[in-house]
Amino acid sequence: MEENAVVSQPKGKTQIVPAAGKSRDEMRIFLFEFFGMALFAYGIICSQGSDEFLALFFFASVCLAAPFSGAHVNPAVTLAMLLSRRINFAQAVIYWLAQFSGALCGACCCYLILNEVDSPEVKSTDYSWILSDVSGEAFGTFTFILFILIQTDPETTLTPGGQPMTTYVLVALALYFSREFTFHSGGCLNPGMAVSLQLFQSFQTGDRQRMDFLWVYVGGPLGGGFGASVFFELFYKKQIKRL
Repeated sequence: MEENAVVSQPKGKTQIVPAAGKSRDEMRIFLFEFFGMALFAYGIICSQGSDEFLALFFFASVCLAAPFSGAHVNPAVTLAMLLSRRINFAQAVIYWLAQFSGALCGACCCYLILNEVDSPEVKSTDYSWILSDVSGEAFGTFTFILFILIQTDPETTLTPGGQPMTTYVLVALALYFSREFTFHSGGCLNPGMAVSLQLFQSFQTGDRQRMDFLWVYVGGPLGGGFGASVFFELFYKKQIKRL
C-alpha cells in the first residue's frame, strides 16, 4: 500500500497499517473489502450448502482483498482487529460499511443472474434450540478468529517467514473446520453476511419474520470475536512469550 504508516505497538511490536486520514488508502480498503464480500456472498449462495465450495469461495475472496485491505471479509474479524489495536475506529467503520454493502451487492447479483438468494435462518423457536444456535455461532467464530489473530501476528504466527499464500490457505481451512462446530445453526459466523442476506431475502419475499432471530447470527459471532481478541491478547500471547 502507498503511504502506509508505521504504528508503534506495546512492548516493541511494530505493525504497518494504512495511515489514518489518507483517502487513497481508505478508498482501497473500502473497494477491496466490498468486492471481496460481494464475491463471498455470491459464492455462499452458489455453494448451496457445500462446505468445500464455501471454503473455496472464501479463499478466492481472501486472495482478492488481502493485498489491499487485509481481507477481513467479516465484521467480527474487524471487531477483533480493532480490539487488538491493529486498526483504529475510523478504519473499522470503513470496513463495516464495505462489508455490509458488499454482501448486499453479492446478493443482488446472485438474484439477477440465478434468480435465487438464501440466508441463514433459525429452524426452531424452542429455547434450547436457539441457545444451541447462539453458542455454536459464538464458539465457531471464536476458534476461527483466534486462529486469524495467531497467524497474522508476527510474534505468534505458525509460519514465520512464510509466503502470504500459505496464510490464505490456512485461514480458509480454519473457516472450514470452525463451521463444523456450528452445523446446528448453519455455520454462518459472519454478522455482515447474515444481516445483508436476510434483509435482501425478507424484502424480496415479503417474509419479515425471518428477521425475528437475526440477533442470533449477529450477537453470537460478535461475542465470539470479542472473546477471541480478549483471550489472544490477555492469555495466549503472554504464554507464548514465556516459552
